[in-house]
Amino acid sequence: MTTADFIAACFWPSAVIAAFALLKARNSAAFPIILKIVIWFGLAYFLLVVLWVNSSIIAINDMNALLVLFGLVVVGSQLRAPAPQGSWRDKAKGYGGMIAIVLFGSIIAWFFGRMLVLDLFTSRLVIEGRVQYASRTSGRRADYIVIIAGQTVKVTAPLYERLQQFRPKVRVEVGRGSNYVYEIEYLAN
Repeated sequence: MTTADFIAACFWPSAVIAAFALLKARNSAAFPIILKIVIWFGLAYFLLVVLWVNSSIIAINDMNALLVLFGLVVVGSQLRAPAPQGSWRDKAKGYGGMIAIVLFGSIIAWFFGRMLVLDLFTSRLVIEGRVQYASRTSGRRADYIVIIAGQTVKVTAPLYERLQQFRPKVRVEVGRGSNYVYEIEYLAN
């Protein structure tokens, strides 16, 4: 297990502990101190996710789960919103905005939730062959792309470095939702 895997695996237990600590201390004098600690840990995890998201498959799944929760929070935020007041035009604008926000959150939750379900709860695609090509896409969030036996798959940064350098013959298991390599087995050349 790499450092990135360990940090990503500790995210959800840390989030549960932080939520429990905030709930227990909400009416005490320790609440401001615990809130500061939770905020600093949250910022640290946010920075680690931004910097190391492609270094671990666990971090990629954590990011997808966080985006599902974000979509659900966006949808849920409209449940507590007051009904629009005023003329029928003001009401139409208000309800139109609410519908757009609910639609936005629903699409985010559905897209990333579908990706997680396909990756974690369905059988994985098995590809066997030699690594033919390895590249890094450009942009703000670069993906590492590898072509194995004519099929394009995504890999994490450490795996990309090994595959780019040696171009071995491999057997990989690819998630059907995200198209990321979950398992790899190096075969004899």
